[in-house]
Amino acid sequence: MPDARLLAGAAALFGVGAAGLGVPAPVPHRSTTPQEPRLTTPDPQWPDLLHQWLATAFGGLVPAADTAEFVGTGRIRLGRSPWLPVSYRTSHRLGHEFSAEVAATWFGRPVVRGMDAFVDGRGVQRVRDSVTVGPGLDSDGVSFLWSEAVLVPATWSLSGVKWTQPDDNTLTLDVSGGDVASPVTATLTCDTETGLPQSFEVPWRSKNTEGTVGAGWKVSYQDWREVDQEWAPGLVEVKWQDEDRPWFRMRMEPPVLDADVSGALESARQALAGA
Repeated sequence: MPDARLLAGAAALFGVGAAGLGVPAPVPHRSTTPQEPRLTTPDPQWPDLLHQWLATAFGGLVPAADTAEFVGTGRIRLGRSPWLPVSYRTSHRLGHEFSAEVAATWFGRPVVRGMDAFVDGRGVQRVRDSVTVGPGLDSDGVSFLWSEAVLVPATWSLSGVKWTQPDDNTLTLDVSGGDVASPVTATLTCDTETGLPQSFEVPWRSKNTEGTVGAGWKVSYQDWREVDQEWAPGLVEVKWQDEDRPWFRMRMEPPVLDADVSGALESARQALAGA
């Protein structure tokens, strides 16, 4: 999910013509899965909700993966602006790094491109030729990374990842130490019948680059559906908890496991090096 700060330059679209904003952004081309995933048995110590989730979406087994690619199409709202159509691709080295490529479109054609990434332990954003870094982006990169990475069961047992289940529909994710992106503590609510997650929430996330202003941050996963024997939420919404409505909505496709993400991550490293 992109950061609202990322596409602030898309406000230029307003002078181009509102009609073009009504045309949905195209879904980016998905990478090809290199091979059938290797399946492993789950950790018997995982909470019951994780086992339910795994049984519903993955036949009770864990698809092994080191990387994943997510694609989707949706709309983003900047302050009081109209909803802007965006296409979206995120490339993950699972639990460690990611690079999100976002394009605001007009009549379905990209007009503003941006990147939001977390690589080498740092957060970085790029819009056109402008690159931004700061402590707020560092911490935000960790929470964003895990809001997507948890959708891939291969991350559930990485070093430093701890799960607890305080009640029938709640999971607590605590990530600290190990060699993964950290720290973060998040609360996930899940459907009690299927185990599928309904939301991912952190108590505070920075709203500025400096990390001095922030609020609670919530990602909702809605309308789960099966696509070619793979599962994905039909609607993802992102909301600041001190605001009354979401600022991002996206239709997500099932992730491509073990996709080649090296090019996207290298591009993010180059941006970070030039900041």
